[in-house]
Amino acid sequence: MAGNSLFSVLERGFSILEAFSPSSPRLRLKDIVERTKLPKATVIRFLKGLLSLKYVTYDPLTGTYHLSPKVMSLGYVVLSSIDVREVALPILQELSDKTGQNVNLGILDGCEIVYIERIKKRQILNIELYVGSRLSAHNTSIGQVILAYMEDWKLAQILAEIKKKYSDNSLEVDLENLKERLKEIRAKGYAVNDESYVKGLRAIAAPIFNHEGVVDAAVNIPVFANLVTLDELLHNYLPSLLDAASRISRLRGYEKI
Repeated sequence: MAGNSLFSVLERGFSILEAFSPSSPRLRLKDIVERTKLPKATVIRFLKGLLSLKYVTYDPLTGTYHLSPKVMSLGYVVLSSIDVREVALPILQELSDKTGQNVNLGILDGCEIVYIERIKKRQILNIELYVGSRLSAHNTSIGQVILAYMEDWKLAQILAEIKKKYSDNSLEVDLENLKERLKEIRAKGYAVNDESYVKGLRAIAAPIFNHEGVVDAAVNIPVFANLVTLDELLHNYLPSLLDAASRISRLRGYEKI
């Protein structure tokens, strides 16, 4: 019953967002009611929620609502992830075949990373990861390597999100230590996670650049710590990982200066 209720809420919320279109970017309350065929009281209630979440804005001078840039950012994340995934997929498969290991492709969404592709060779301990899985960015190799290449102003925003989200639990983040780590990662050109996120698991990650020279994705190889030493990870797998990430970046129009 709870699941059906949640679905109903989401369905009505999305129907209001979908009422807007390129030809009708600004709508009055009565227009939204007519387009969604929802009760006026329901539309008003959902609009209040969307306004508070900053997905919709209201112009009191014209009495109209319109979608905010926050909604547009969701679309950009989707478009970006589709682009990099399509370009990267055959190279990721080749990398996984060559190393015999799992290979993951992820992007940043807020202060979390989202897996948009996984080439699976082995079960990683008792963790069930899949396309769409979300992990904290600050203590994962994919997240750290993306953060390491971020502009200072944007990194400050993400770090503020991280501090707010994790300040009240046992995973509280040492931001100063994280900043120093990110500098080291950028200097090296890759990130290493040596059992700091999950005991028994090591991972290396490399950045993927887009045509503007911005790191908007990363690829990693996770391995079992009892099967692959840190030296073996860096010596046997890192060169192939860096080569794969570089090839994906070039296919996306990135030209290293």
